[in-house]
Amino acid sequence: MNLAELELAFLPETLGNLTNLTELHLYDNELTALPDTLGNLTNLTNLYLAHNQLTALPDTLGNLTNLTKLHLTSNQLTALPDTLGNLTNLTKLHLTSNQLTALPDTLGNLTNLTGLYLHGNQLTALPGALGNLTDLSDQLPWF
Repeated sequence: MNLAELELAFLPETLGNLTNLTELHLYDNELTALPDTLGNLTNLTNLYLAHNQLTALPDTLGNLTNLTKLHLTSNQLTALPDTLGNLTNLTKLHLTSNQLTALPDTLGNLTNLTGLYLHGNQLTALPGALGNLTDLSDQLPWF
């Protein structure tokens, strides 16, 4: 479902009723938060949330265990939920240009990642668990 570039400021809780969705494009909107019911969309494989104003992610994001691509570039995220480590099918995680100062150790569970994009944040250290991500291969810079 493509809801990109619509200047959306919020999403209804009923979004969680669309449980057959496999792709959700919400980039280039004005979203500041996501409903907890987003975690009901367990068939999603691709979630595009880049270029919004998100400051936090719901813990229920960790329910989306079929995700392979998660795009969160250019938001206002200051932290990530530990439940992000449940998304073990992720191959691409885009976190570029946020306000992140630290990463959860649970990112080390994402052993299928081939691309992790972190540049444009305020990270001063990386968790040792990132050493588990031995499939990382994309040539874009981490910072």
